[in-house]
Amino acid sequence: MNRALSLVLLTASLAACKPPPPAPESLNEASKYMVRNFYADDATFGAGVQGFMDWYNNEGFELVGQSSTLDTTESFQIADLTTEDVAHLPLDAEIVDDIGNVDDPKDDVYIPRDPTAAAGVISIDEMDCTWVETEQYLIRPDQDAIFNGDWDAYERTYVTPRETFEEASASGQFTRINQPLEPFAEGFDPADYADTLLFTDNMVDPSPVAGGLGDIGVYPLDLDLRHGFFEVDGEERGVLSVITYNRAAAWGVAGANGLVQSYSIELNVQLESDTTLRMLAVWAEPRSGIIDPDSAFALNYAVNKSLASSERLSAICDGSATPGD
Repeated sequence: MNRALSLVLLTASLAACKPPPPAPESLNEASKYMVRNFYADDATFGAGVQGFMDWYNNEGFELVGQSSTLDTTESFQIADLTTEDVAHLPLDAEIVDDIGNVDDPKDDVYIPRDPTAAAGVISIDEMDCTWVETEQYLIRPDQDAIFNGDWDAYERTYVTPRETFEEASASGQFTRINQPLEPFAEGFDPADYADTLLFTDNMVDPSPVAGGLGDIGVYPLDLDLRHGFFEVDGEERGVLSVITYNRAAAWGVAGANGLVQSYSIELNVQLESDTTLRMLAVWAEPRSGIIDPDSAFALNYAVNKSLASSERLSAICDGSATPGD
């Protein structure tokens, strides 16, 4: 074999088998790490999964299925994202902070994006779904039927084929990611990883938020999914992760209610009982003239709304609910 070719093959082999970095050591670090490394190589991504599971095994299990109350709000709060955590995402650097005149966009007030202004919370639940069942529901286009009551309307466009992603779960064969991806760089072809990453574009119309936070209308939402088998606590387990974010601020037609920025990272991890552990970390900066978005009321609402979505999925899987109910 040509010596140069042998060196290339050896280098490729070492890159494919490189050891994972240390797992993040807390929930705060694990949740931020997963946002930052969603498109990283498998070893780096897997370290984040293990970091989350380390937290779950040590203390997080106490929050499984728990609602947030005025007495427990702090237990569900997580550290702010930083500019570095979201630097790889295609976000508008400046976002609308205030609608100056609903009839004239040139009067809108723009500010630099500041991820630390989006408060973060976590919910965690064990669902009566296999991880593949969980995936089958989360990749459907009719998320307004799956999460009935959360959305007035939901329209999803698949950038990469849904069928390819589903077939990988059925076969258990996933394309390995051995180097960090740059999916928003010019020339990147998502088709090369279509069985591992599902890219979607979404137009969403959330139901008016309870408690006076208001109706913000229809806005675009980026949502990508990643799945595969990763080593968790010494054994291979199925994992589905989902990242979401809005590139620009979303404001209601009257300019009174808005969602200046939002981000979320979701982990669905196969458990030995063939149930699925779902962790949903959400950071959001809503605007309302009625409720302080950093208040315990708003934070509790965000936690409990996330928990309710896990309970909804579990109910669909166990047959006590059906999509559209």
